[in-house]
Amino acid sequence: MVLSMDDPFELPPDVLKRVPLFAEIQKVLSWSGGPVNWDLARQIAVSLAAGEAPGQAVSEQDHADVAEQVRVAELWLTDAVAMPTPTHLVKARAATQADWAEHATSAFAELVDPVAAKVVRAMGEQQGQPTELGGAIDAGMIAQALGQLAPMFMAIQAGTTLGSLAREVTGNHETGLPTTDDELLIVVPAVDAFASGYGLDQRATRQWIAARAAAHRLVFEAFPGVRGQFFARYHNYVASLDIDLAQGLQRLQELDLSDPARLQDALGEEGLFSHQASPQTAEAARAVTTLLAVVEAYTGAAVAAVAERAGDHGRIAEAYARRAAEGGSGRRMLASFIGLEAPENQRAADEFVRANTARAGWPAIARMWEDADAFPTDAELSDPETWLLRVKP
Repeated sequence: MVLSMDDPFELPPDVLKRVPLFAEIQKVLSWSGGPVNWDLARQIAVSLAAGEAPGQAVSEQDHADVAEQVRVAELWLTDAVAMPTPTHLVKARAATQADWAEHATSAFAELVDPVAAKVVRAMGEQQGQPTELGGAIDAGMIAQALGQLAPMFMAIQAGTTLGSLAREVTGNHETGLPTTDDELLIVVPAVDAFASGYGLDQRATRQWIAARAAAHRLVFEAFPGVRGQFFARYHNYVASLDIDLAQGLQRLQELDLSDPARLQDALGEEGLFSHQASPQTAEAARAVTTLLAVVEAYTGAAVAAVAERAGDHGRIAEAYARRAAEGGSGRRMLASFIGLEAPENQRAADEFVRANTARAGWPAIARMWEDADAFPTDAELSDPETWLLRVKP
């Protein structure tokens, strides 16, 4: 092998690819799969969810129990509440927090990608703007560099959000959002910790959580058009968003980018961007959260209608509500990322479903899922009988 000494610093063109560190950097920076580098996000989410100490594992018996509990819950719901049977069947199984985190990076992509795309687009629009941010480097120069780094930053934020969420939830149903799933996962260690923390019967709690998860899925998957209604509203909301990068760019100037832990903390907890408030965005967001409020009200009432069969249902429901009210960092991160806060009209939605099921029964209240025109208006949420008279055949 003959080496040329004309340039002693010349390296073979692929040498950096053969060095593991540089190969990994190149892999991250060469991502071309969309606004979020989901490969990186998955690694971060799973690592954060797993933690440093090994958690409770799930057994083959846990998988069998979850599958049976979800199947039983679906039978109860179709029998007592007249929910339709979904045409698309999914496998139900037990999961650890790390399992759920890995699954979530696929399940939540349909929700995260549209917002992340707006952020990446906003970064591109910053290029060439020499606005000073208080440092030696202007915003235009930073934004130009971020054009290539944007999917990595979005991955850090998404991965940290979902990894934190994995340590809090018992399943996707707790977010209230429809996700893209080929499996229904119940985080058994979280369910058991919830039961233990509130002094509840473990088996009854597992069955109750299975009913919550099944009811949430059935609303979005079994009623034709509900999922489509949500995403029509959601995409309209995302289109109305104005992204503010000023604070995020300021934080990046102040950060030591060589410290991955600090970068992850900053992007996960504070985020790279914020949402600018506007009347149009507020109206679009309310349309989304109103739909979610009614879904939550319907789901809660449906579970209450069948939960007596699970046993201990009153105490479980009360404890679940208290736990949800306490929130958590993962929930706050998700709300900050997509910009949707808890519905302001949840109580009105709860009363709407309670009053109309008591007055006319489950088949009547299910008419609101038939099409967008049948969905209650804000005024009808406060006056349930008006809606019932409007949609009554």
